[in-house]
Amino acid sequence: MIYSKIALSTVLLLLMALTCTGQIFDRELRDQKERTQKEFLKFITEIGSKITDSTLTKEQQNALFNPIVAYAHKEHADLTRLRKKYFKKIQAPPSVLNTFIFDSEPPAELSKMLGTPQFTTVTLLQCYRPLEIGRLISGIIQPVIYQQSNTGTNESTIAYIFGNQVFAKQLKEDIWQIWLVNRLYMLRFNLDLQTMVIHNSEYTLPNKAEYLRLQFPFVIQKTANELEKIYQEMDEIRWNSYLSTGIKQVSPQDWQDTIDKRLSAFYLKNQLRFIKVQNEILKDIEKGNDLDANWQELHLSSDENIQLTQTLKNNMLQPDEAAQQLFSFSNSIIPFNQDIEEIGKNAMSGFLHYIVGHEKDQVWKIRSVGYSIAFEYTWDLKQGRFSEIKIFKRQS
Repeated sequence: MIYSKIALSTVLLLLMALTCTGQIFDRELRDQKERTQKEFLKFITEIGSKITDSTLTKEQQNALFNPIVAYAHKEHADLTRLRKKYFKKIQAPPSVLNTFIFDSEPPAELSKMLGTPQFTTVTLLQCYRPLEIGRLISGIIQPVIYQQSNTGTNESTIAYIFGNQVFAKQLKEDIWQIWLVNRLYMLRFNLDLQTMVIHNSEYTLPNKAEYLRLQFPFVIQKTANELEKIYQEMDEIRWNSYLSTGIKQVSPQDWQDTIDKRLSAFYLKNQLRFIKVQNEILKDIEKGNDLDANWQELHLSSDENIQLTQTLKNNMLQPDEAAQQLFSFSNSIIPFNQDIEEIGKNAMSGFLHYIVGHEKDQVWKIRSVGYSIAFEYTWDLKQGRFSEIKIFKRQS
């Protein structure tokens, strides 16, 4: 049962970390994501503390998820059609990768869990594109990979900081093989788009000499809209920074600082492109009302306010990214870092975004609301700057 416990906490946190809005952006994808997030928020609110009740039997715990599984079945046709649209346009893995031997696989208990329809249906419900699915499954398996290879703390951040590339090839009508590659290792697994179960997971252990010598280049994928194109260009910057950062000479913070500087320079060079996409996304977001009396603003120290302001970067494209970064920041401070179960519920529900003020041209006031935490900020697109950032906590 150890993998069930590890995977639950991992998956809850990973669900928030996946952004997937995608003409300028994909409205069909955005609408589906919003419907699903509303359903998750309703679901998490209704079951409350039961989701982490250790006194429940395995059957009772499984039964808790029946409503969200029923929603997935109701939406199955639309979800499958949307996923197939993205799978059909992604590139297959370059032939050079096929020469490598995948020498390890997850422990049997973890593989069994990934092959359980209820688990994968719920876990992958908010994932639509191969990139999102690959990242999430990698996040679940990654701790095992690092443990097997005794990967150090600094090395373990390489995959996160420099990013991943994902490829997929069709094996049968609804069976796809997904490949995820990063600067440390490769992972591949089979996905059944009808049942969303995962089979035949295997990976290379980190830092295999023949893999590192390959210095695998960034592969440009065909994109359907401007939002995806900008994201891909930023991913390319992250990937290519690995070769010029001096991995062994400097710390992970220095790696991140180098990438942040390059992304900021990219933003300044392409600011008009960013503003066009940002405006199109924001003007499509639902208008919201004031938070009710159950929500209380959290007042931060001066140091925390400085850190909070530095959390939001000028190269962000949509509220999901801002909510993700603010959520990550909040998990490092009291009172939010005291309850891992509360963090998990917010991660699983995700955030719904609302426009609560359009003060003047290209200045927007936005609120992102989760299970028990909410954020509010003003976003000046022309200046590329966030201000008046507030954090709210829902009272029990």
